[in-house]
Formats: sequence, structure tokens, C-alpha cells
Amino acid sequence: MKILILSGEVWKDVTNGGNILTGMFSDFDAEFSQVYCRGGTPENNICYHYYQMTDMMIFKSLIKHRPVGREFYIEKDHPYSSLQQNQALYSFFHEYRLPLFFAMRHLAWNCSNWKNYKFKAFLDSVNPDIIFAPCYGDCFKLKLTRFVAEYTGKPVISYISDDSYTLRQLSFSPLYWINRFSVRHQLCKTFPYYSLVYTMTEAQKAQCEKDFGVNMKVLLKSSPFGDIPAKKTVGVPIRLVYAGGIYLNRWKTLASIAKSLREINRNRVKMILDIYTGNDISPKIKKLLNDGVNSTVHSSVSQKELAEIYQNSDIALHVESFDLKNRLTVRMSFSTKIVDCLASGCAVMAICDEKQGGFEYLKNEDAAICISDAAKIKGKLMELVNSPTYILGYAKKARDCCRRNHDKNAITQMIKEDFGNTV
Repeated sequence: MKILILSGEVWKDVTNGGNILTGMFSDFDAEFSQVYCRGGTPENNICYHYYQMTDMMIFKSLIKHRPVGREFYIEKDHPYSSLQQNQALYSFFHEYRLPLFFAMRHLAWNCSNWKNYKFKAFLDSVNPDIIFAPCYGDCFKLKLTRFVAEYTGKPVISYISDDSYTLRQLSFSPLYWINRFSVRHQLCKTFPYYSLVYTMTEAQKAQCEKDFGVNMKVLLKSSPFGDIPAKKTVGVPIRLVYAGGIYLNRWKTLASIAKSLREINRNRVKMILDIYTGNDISPKIKKLLNDGVNSTVHSSVSQKELAEIYQNSDIALHVESFDLKNRLTVRMSFSTKIVDCLASGCAVMAICDEKQGGFEYLKNEDAAICISDAAKIKGKLMELVNSPTYILGYAKKARDCCRRNHDKNAITQMIKEDFGNTV
């Protein structure tokens, strides 16, 4: 089977999007190729044939009238060592989600010559049996999916994680709503091309079935670390770990934890927080999150390093913002970091709105210590300091949930059957 992947992100095992692709396809007996729309170098042991289109290529093509995109191969076990451009700039705009940037970007892609002879030659050479195209809230990537599906005549399986369609959002920016309605229009045009769409929550499955009438299926991420034993002892001090993005005001929830720890540790250090993130942090936010005693900020780490960090920790955190705008943004999302937390061997603590998709899952499975009110953070942390054995109980519950719902063999077998039945 030949599988062509259309994605926004570069396929790196250490990034969230790349880690999802690796988890899905690591045990497939298939030939893979990928089209991706970001700067950066692929780093995985699954795919070796690529076609890259980036924002910088688009802008240069408009100035120099050159066709967009480049095809390349990476030899097995010999990582490619260029194409790093545009990462920092894109990360900045993605983190702050400025509507003007997305409007300018959309216009530039529309005006560029990306459906050129080089891209068509690439599609002819890979000649896929099936296309896997995650469903992004991005007009160009939706157009890309339709073009490739029409040009190759092959079926498409998709994956959706964010709510890019409903109007339950909060923004006072006209550009935001222009982009929102543009994406809605493109989604309506693209969903008929999907033979099957995966999602990680029952709520989003029901919403998409209602909105688009498409074949939907819940797909949970498999355990990334294997079957790690649950902890039998609690550290002194108790160590909390957060690994992930701090955008969408997640930093505010982490700041509430850090503030609580400063009060709890007034006489003696009883509990600490370590934050691992690849996001840039302003001096103001860093002051709140990084005092070096109660809470410390570190740069992001690989999955292997993260597994070792979790082994030396007690509680793995899943947090979201409590402000209305961001609650609405992530209400149907299921962060893949949740599965990392469940597989860590630690107890899991979820701090976010009770209607958030990931929180509902953890609450229903009784797999995490759940806090749905920021005002209760300090009280719950004090309870854990006074009763550390409570942490061990939830470490076992997290591990049981991971083994029950996120078994790699079962999930991989389901995906293989779905792809086989779709070809």
C-alpha cells in the first residue's frame, strides 16, 4: 500500500503533530510520502520522500515569479540538514493567532502558482493508493486536499481535532470572523471528499456527523512510552510536571499553580513544578512561572527525555485556560498530551473547564485528579501534600485507563483495517 500524507507540520518524532503520525503509522507495511507546508527538516524512520511548500516559498514566488515547492528524498538513517527557514516567524504568528497574518497568508497562497508542473510530477511519481489528510482550520490546506484528491482520484481519510466550524467562539475582530466564515465554506466543500474522518472525542464526532453527515470514528492516541509501571512511592518534595504549549493562556493556569506553591512552600519546600515548553516566554510571564525554587521553566525535550523526566516525577499535568474565549476554542479538543500523561506512570491532574473534551474524558474514566475551578487549585494541592498516598491511587488509575483505552496493538490494528477497507 502506498500512502500519501498531506499535513501542515514537518514530520518530526519530537513534535506533537509528527509524534501523532509516527504513532499511527510506525507498524504499517506501507510506502509513505508526504506533502508538508512548513519550514523544517523531517526526522522520522518511516517516510523518506517529500514535497515541501512553505510561506516563505510562496512570498518569494510572488516576487520572483517562480513555481512554488520542492521535492526531495531523505536517505534512511541520514537526516536531512536544511529547510529550516521560516520556523520562528510562523511559530510567533501561530502562538498569538493574529487574524491579519492569516488573512495575508491566505491571500498569498491564493495568488501563488502552487498547482504547478513540479507538484503534479511529484503526485504522478508517488501514485498513492490512499491519501491521509488531517483536517485543519486553514483554507489553503483544505484546497490542497481537494486538489490532490481530484488529481489522483484516490480516497481520502482525515483526522480532525479542533473546532473550526461552529460559531460558538468569542472575538471582536472582523478579520477573525471573515477567516472563520471562509474556513466554514472550505470545510463544507472538503468534507464530501473524505471517506472516513477520525476524531478523539465523542462530542466532536456527534457535531461533525450533524454538520457534515460524514463517516466518523473515534481514534484515541496509543501509548507513546510502552507499559510503564505505576509509581509505588511519592517523592519529597512532590514533583509536578507540565510538558507542552503555554499559549491560549495556558500559562495563566500554570501561574496559578506556581502562586499556590509559593504559599504552600512558605516554610518548607513540599511540592515543586517543572514546565517543559518550546514556546517563547516574555519576561513578564517568565517572572510568574520561573522562580527557580517553586516552579522552573525548561526548554522542550524529546519523547525519550520526557519519559525519563516522568519517571522521576509524581504528577503529570494537563491544563487549559479558564477565560471564555479560550474555553470555547478548545472545548471539543482532546490534547494528545493527555495520553502522554496517562502513559507516564505518574498520577494525572487535569485543571480546566469541566466541559472541555479532555477533562470530560478523564473525569468519566476516573483517571485523573480533576479541578474545574481555578480557585480550588491551592486547596487540592494542599490535600495532596497532606495525603501523598492519594497520588499513588491515581497513578494506578491513570495506568489502568491507558492500558484499557490506548493499547498500541489494538489501535494500530483498527487503523490498518480502516485503511485496507478504504482502498
